Amino acid sequence: MLAIAFAGIFIRLAQPAPPVVVAFYRMLFAALALAAWQLARGLPLARRGRGAALAIAAGAFFGLDHALWQTSIVLTTVATSTLLVNITPLHVGLYTSLVLRQQLHPRFVTGAALGLLGCGVLLGSPGGGSDDSLGSLLALGASVFYAGYLLVIANARRELDTTSALFLVTTSAAAVLGATALGRGDAFSGFPPHSWAAMLGAAGLSQLVGVLGIIWSMRFLPATFASVALLAQPVCAAGLAWWILGEPLGSLQAAGGAAVLVGIALASRTPRPAVRGPA
Repeated sequence: MLAIAFAGIFIRLAQPAPPVVVAFYRMLFAALALAAWQLARGLPLARRGRGAALAIAAGAFFGLDHALWQTSIVLTTVATSTLLVNITPLHVGLYTSLVLRQQLHPRFVTGAALGLLGCGVLLGSPGGGSDDSLGSLLALGASVFYAGYLLVIANARRELDTTSALFLVTTSAAAVLGATALGRGDAFSGFPPHSWAAMLGAAGLSQLVGVLGIIWSMRFLPATFASVALLAQPVCAAGLAWWILGEPLGSLQAAGGAAVLVGIALASRTPRPAVRGPA
């Protein structure tokens, strides 16, 4: 979880590189390393079938998530952005209730209301300008795609092993992010050495170590439980941002963040069966 929490720090450290380009290189460098690993193991890079299609779709969700979230990181605080993008249990719970027709548990309703109240506090907290509010809204939008990624990759893991799934997810996300950066007119080169170092760190630590762990856990855990476990990420990210970037956390922001965390925990208490699949 600590490896994932460093993602927001790497985005800040990679400036002045554009955030979407940082996300693209994170995925590209990780995809190249995974391709080399797959070839060394004698495994094919190209996969067919439902599992591969789902992994590619999950990668598209992941790419869109990062396009929004990494942009939000440079507009608001790391703590706020990382917290809001991790309200995924609310989205996952609503999906299982509205689409899968599972009855809403009273704990979910209470937790969702508390989580939304906390989001409102974060969005309206003083000290943030228009950029801060935009960053928060982008993080909320990213959380929808993040929830989609968790739901789809959980199903893909029924048929794919961990590294094959991660390779397809990362390659698909890189394609989405590259196209997004091109559409925005972002530069892909001309950055100082510290930017490249941060992007390599994001690829190695956050993507290869952190995301690999999440995808591996999908063999044993349902998407709902995994999304709750990810609640440790914003807590770690807030501590790292305070320690490395010197970002303060106001009392009102802390109260709003606590409300979101408690709300998500309440909303996600209903157990569901785990997804089983290849290692």
